[in-house]
Amino acid sequence: MTEPVIAGGIYENYIEPYSAIDFVAFWVMSALVFWVLSVLVQLSCRCRCCVFCNDSLRTNDGDSSIRLLSVAVRALVIFLLYLPFFLRYCPGLFFGDTFSSFAQIMGWNPLSNHHPVAFTMMMAACIKIAGLMGMSPSVGVALLTVLQMACVASTFGYLSIWVTSRSGVSSRWSWLLVVYFGLSRYCALYSVALWKDPLFSCCLVLMVTMLADAVMGKDSRSSALRLLVFGALALGVMLLRNNGLYICAALFVVLAIVVALGRLGCIAPMKPASRLAASLGFALVTCLVITGPVYSALGVVPSEDVESVGIPLAQMARVAAVDGDMSESDRSYMNELLPLDRYKEVYFPSCIDPLKWNEDFNAERLKDEFWTHWVSMLSRNPSIYFEAWELQTFGFWAPNVKGADCLPENFLMGVPYNLVADAEASTGVIFRNLLAPLGDDVDVAIGLSAWSIPGAVVFWLLMFSTVLLVSRGRSRFALPLLPFLLLFGTIFIASPIWYWPRYIVAAQFGLPVVFVVVARGLLPDERHSESDVVG
Repeated sequence: MTEPVIAGGIYENYIEPYSAIDFVAFWVMSALVFWVLSVLVQLSCRCRCCVFCNDSLRTNDGDSSIRLLSVAVRALVIFLLYLPFFLRYCPGLFFGDTFSSFAQIMGWNPLSNHHPVAFTMMMAACIKIAGLMGMSPSVGVALLTVLQMACVASTFGYLSIWVTSRSGVSSRWSWLLVVYFGLSRYCALYSVALWKDPLFSCCLVLMVTMLADAVMGKDSRSSALRLLVFGALALGVMLLRNNGLYICAALFVVLAIVVALGRLGCIAPMKPASRLAASLGFALVTCLVITGPVYSALGVVPSEDVESVGIPLAQMARVAAVDGDMSESDRSYMNELLPLDRYKEVYFPSCIDPLKWNEDFNAERLKDEFWTHWVSMLSRNPSIYFEAWELQTFGFWAPNVKGADCLPENFLMGVPYNLVADAEASTGVIFRNLLAPLGDDVDVAIGLSAWSIPGAVVFWLLMFSTVLLVSRGRSRFALPLLPFLLLFGTIFIASPIWYWPRYIVAAQFGLPVVFVVVARGLLPDERHSESDVVG
């Protein structure tokens, strides 16, 4: 598939008509890939040289303890490996989103939830601490970056130990993951990138490890502290990204269904499910209280309506841009949003931002009859709607897209202020390269271009893993994969751009957990030999 032109209109970014060959090819390739992956997983479970070998798992049942000191040592090593990136991009990679929070803290703009208030409050606390010590706001920003580095390093340190512990192998193998996470430029840059995504991803990955422990029977004695941590992580997921609420709400519904089916005898009971559901439910209520009455009392400006209807708006805009079928009422409504003759110019199939932030776009009309007209236009233009969805999301699910195969421009797409000559004058933040005395060669090792596992590959690995587990009667082992699938699901509904790895980086970080869950789920162990379904 050809690489999209981000600033391209309907004539640069388009889809050629599908044929029967495409339909057949998709199902044939899907079946073939599923079969190959299934065979590879089965072989890996039997192979002695594989980390997830059966004998090792049976030796200690993957139940070796996780010591805080071991996690701390590994986290410290990873943190030190990330330190050069902090010195190069001090006080941290500062983007437009970061400046939005900074401007609110400095009183230049009203407090807004367009970018999560929780992230803004954390930055405000760090700037306040720096101010109490007589230091500038730039030092406060640097403090936030250091704390974020510590969180990311601690998450990876815990993850490295968790993987070996739940795989039943020596903790010495965890150093391989420490080396991977510590030397990965992609991971290191996220640790100093002042986006909401790194902290959100840490919370979600740790939540997934706790869900995995639940299905593997590692927290059958769920302590109050463990449940409190799970709830706190869920609250972090919900407060740090707007789609976090939908992820946790859907997960709560699934856990409630698991509990209900277990009590009805339809499936084998999962003891921790009810406690996790209760903890998650409490976190949901807490989030709604914070984002509702508390934010209102603080005068927080809610997120714009256009933020939650990105793809539906793109679908309607495409109908107008390609002269699709509209009733007179639909045509009048679309004209009120934006003059009809402007859609061909303003609608970009692979990015909704040029439309929704256009100065002539009337966002107020989104509050009135939007969904009525969306349904009306859908009934007349289903194929155009589908094309609009494809062009807005295909980088997240199409593995053959040139440009999305690694997208090294991930951080450059955010246009970091660190690289802008007059950024200090416009932001009030002092940007320094503390490694400048070492010369320009430093950027060769710690530049902003970084390879990552394509999001589409991650998505299909999750899908095939889920299908594999369900087809083998191990449905409960698919539960820990659900938060990552829900993350992709929210992106498929509301992505503002065809692909940006930062939106699904949590799933990239969590791949080691996925591999462990699949290996344990397919292990022919007598403890897991029963089907999840009770006959």
